[in-house]
Amino acid sequence: MSDWPALHADIVAAAGGDVVAQERLVAACYQDVKRLVHRDLERDFRQKHRWMVPLFSTHDVVHEVLLAVVRDLADTQFAGAAPFFAYLGTLVRHRLLDAVRCHEAACRDGRRQVAEPTVGLQAVATDRREATPTLAASLGERAGLVRAALAELPERQRRLLELRLLEDATFPAIKEALGYASDETARVAFHDAQARLLVKLRVRGFGKTMGG
Repeated sequence: MSDWPALHADIVAAAGGDVVAQERLVAACYQDVKRLVHRDLERDFRQKHRWMVPLFSTHDVVHEVLLAVVRDLADTQFAGAAPFFAYLGTLVRHRLLDAVRCHEAACRDGRRQVAEPTVGLQAVATDRREATPTLAASLGERAGLVRAALAELPERQRRLLELRLLEDATFPAIKEALGYASDETARVAFHDAQARLLVKLRVRGFGKTMGG
């Protein structure tokens, strides 16, 4: 484990855009982050995404994603090296899983476009009630507003909202995953992130409130 004062100095410098500090940070964090990510993803990949296993084992995707995460680093408030490494591991894991989901969704869309009938009875057999595309368009628009608002938040706040609202994670779990100093710090950070997101949604005309 690296010396925390020196590591923290590199975190601050890296967040400010110092390329040399970013490279030092990746070198200092890589082994710990890789171990965390391998531990969390190995079972998931082998059970659900077997096509990813050769890439994950033969090409150092963790290093590439970790470098991208460090280049985007903005938050520097961490209690020590271990919470910071846990935070990086969480972001790397999420980015890898996001990439997997996007890839598999694209494959499904491609198969759907190829397989969908365009002539004959099958082409008109599905229920094409007017309310369905209207509802789909409305939901799609709302989802787009949420995604756009989330994209304006720092990544730590985005992951915090996802963990709490989508995965129903507890604050102790969020503290460990994102490197907060305490459960209460994670709770306060969640409410702050939620408030920021709601403001951005209201600016976009999205009037619904969010539970948490």
